[in-house]
Amino acid sequence: MPHVTADDGIRLYYEETGSGIPVVFVHEFAGDHRAWEAQVRHFARSYRCVTYNARGYPPSDVPEDVKRYSQDRARDDIRSVLDGLRIELAEMGPESLQRKAMESWK
Repeated sequence: MPHVTADDGIRLYYEETGSGIPVVFVHEFAGDHRAWEAQVRHFARSYRCVTYNARGYPPSDVPEDVKRYSQDRARDDIRSVLDGLRIELAEMGPESLQRKAMESWK
């Protein structure tokens, strides 16, 4: 299973489908990378689609220490996925609380 490693050592599971301009899909609190299946099936015809499981969602690592979870950490994990896959610029598909993490980049 493919993983990237966040800057604090947590391994994040990801999947890639298609090629072209990257589109990264960020799942909501109650979902995982599979929540984007229909969108990935469609957009992978023309784009490089990346989905991943946030920390705490197997097969990504599940840290026991609650201090290792936060909106800032979610933002940094998105950056770790981008960096690990050598993506400098991507379209983003955040959902729910993950949208807050994305907005903190502004």
